[in-house]
Amino acid sequence: MSVNAELTYRARVGDALDLLHRVLYPYIEREMRLVYRERWEREARAVLHGKDIETWDTSDLLTLLYTKFHQVFREVGHEGRSWVSLLREIRKKWAHQGTLSLDETRRTLETAILLMRAIGAEAEARRLEPQVLALMQEELAMRQGPGVAADPDRVARTRAAIEALKGEVAKGEVPKGEEMEAEAPSGLLAERVHAGLQKVRALFRKPPSEPLELRRSLLDAIEHAAEPYRRDFVFNRLVVHVLVPDGRARRRYEAALEGQPEAFPQAVLRRLAEAGIPTPGTLNVGWKLHRTPPQRLQSRFAGQPFYVELLRRRLTGTATLKVVRGRATREAFVIRSGGPVTIGRQAEVTDERGRVVWRNAVAFLDYEDPRLDAEEQHIHATISRVHARIQYDEADALFRLYDEQSTCGTSVVREGFLVPFQVKQQPVALQHGDLIYFGKACVRFLVGRAR
Repeated sequence: MSVNAELTYRARVGDALDLLHRVLYPYIEREMRLVYRERWEREARAVLHGKDIETWDTSDLLTLLYTKFHQVFREVGHEGRSWVSLLREIRKKWAHQGTLSLDETRRTLETAILLMRAIGAEAEARRLEPQVLALMQEELAMRQGPGVAADPDRVARTRAAIEALKGEVAKGEVPKGEEMEAEAPSGLLAERVHAGLQKVRALFRKPPSEPLELRRSLLDAIEHAAEPYRRDFVFNRLVVHVLVPDGRARRRYEAALEGQPEAFPQAVLRRLAEAGIPTPGTLNVGWKLHRTPPQRLQSRFAGQPFYVELLRRRLTGTATLKVVRGRATREAFVIRSGGPVTIGRQAEVTDERGRVVWRNAVAFLDYEDPRLDAEEQHIHATISRVHARIQYDEADALFRLYDEQSTCGTSVVREGFLVPFQVKQQPVALQHGDLIYFGKACVRFLVGRAR
């Protein structure tokens, strides 16, 4: 690739990033205001580590879109979040003076077009389409070896589609530069231009070949598979099954899974945490490469080269509750599968006649107990006599926490999540390391028998 060509690719990507900045800022401000109202800027700055609004660049705006996807920007869809992920990587490469190929430049502009359309910036999206068309034509002329060039019929159809699209663009007299917004085709012609681009894209489409692109596709598929279990992720094993019909495909996927600085299991846990999907610290991530689909998974791939399988291995029905705040009859309680484990103030709860109506397996001292100091009395006053229970779920092989209509409530604080899980009408599936609050008293939940 010549120096002039590289500079041209960098200039095209830079112009697209500038255009993205122009359309993303008002969109992000509008959507953030709808959710956070006057607090929107404070929420945004918290994501950007206090960076002043006047200094936000395209990278900052893409980071906001990605980080606040589930809270604010879900309308762009999971595919839109994947576009944001790709654009963040390209912008980082561009900013660090990395070499940009023709293919990367075309995909960057196409992705920017898709994202702009997803947020309603149709005029700006149309402004980039002539550039994408020019890059497609250049790429078609340069193609050698495997891929499109290996299929002469596909080459001919692609060239014909590009020529037809050039005719549509010329018919609408679509200009370049600043005049594009005012003179862009509209109505039926705009639809025809868009449909033509889609046709050419389909002819160019091929399985991702670069390791980082493959890895991003795998992470996107994993997040999509885990999304339905956002409230209650009950799985402890995740396996990515990949079809590798030949040695070349195997080498590509091995480079994506094993040949990167960040280990793939860590990348999976990071992606799910960024997506706000609570996973157990014991989640085991693995992958299997197959020449043909396994018999039991024949129908699962659905035309895709990989399938994400979520599994639930039976875990031990034993856990430990360690008292962190407040004083109980013991510092630690071992709980097991079977009957419910009840939690509250006092070991035995009696009615007005002195009859025992409730027994607490995990019992905090009564707030009037003389052994408590003033601060501890204040904490224990927030614990109801009948406060909560923990029940082992045999089917899902995990412990669930229920609130017994306590006065001051029950909540779970989980690492990686800013907002506690409130236990009200619905129980919460407990995970290793969770902090459970009964009012202001607190215990830590540990899977197994802690020493």
